[in-house]
Amino acid sequence: MNRLIRLGLFTGMLLIAAKQLTAQTHTFEIRLGSHAIGTVEARLNINGAARRTEIKSRIETMLKSKITDISCEYSNNILVQARSYSSSGKNADDGKATVTRRDGVHYLVSLEGQQSTLNDGDIQHSVSDLYFSEPKQVTRIYSETLGKFLALKALGNGAYELSLPEGKKNVYRYQKGALVEVEVNHTLGKAFIVRTS
Repeated sequence: MNRLIRLGLFTGMLLIAAKQLTAQTHTFEIRLGSHAIGTVEARLNINGAARRTEIKSRIETMLKSKITDISCEYSNNILVQARSYSSSGKNADDGKATVTRRDGVHYLVSLEGQQSTLNDGDIQHSVSDLYFSEPKQVTRIYSETLGKFLALKALGNGAYELSLPEGKKNVYRYQKGALVEVEVNHTLGKAFIVRTS
């Protein structure tokens, strides 16, 4: 009888631990016209009140190579720290980094070595989050790369428009709450980030 009770307790503890540790990984293909030019891997790990997102993108064309790594750490749905690093991949010295760190009631932002303070309240949503869930009722979102909030507008039918500082707009499209495509308006033309798994 004691053995049966211990087995039941052990099974229950395993189920509780498994419920608190959730992970998602999504892969996307970056397309420019009809050509695949890169990939994006989006990973989400949840452990109780802690959440971590990682976005890794790799672009390779005859003219350009670009690597971007973004990570965000949340506690109780409030951003604690975000890091963004991008490079041409050819020279370690050409990298651009942005680090955002919560410091009391505000955030310290280091954007390519320039320090600033962000006093716009808690950061609850970042651009990385767009890869994991539809941003229903979200009207502003934090850019880990730019170190500032951006406007997000619902267009209907699961589409959302993200306004970038230079006037460009990216459109995120969802089906059943899952991101299926991002339309990126780039200097080379429109690129699409399309979910493959």
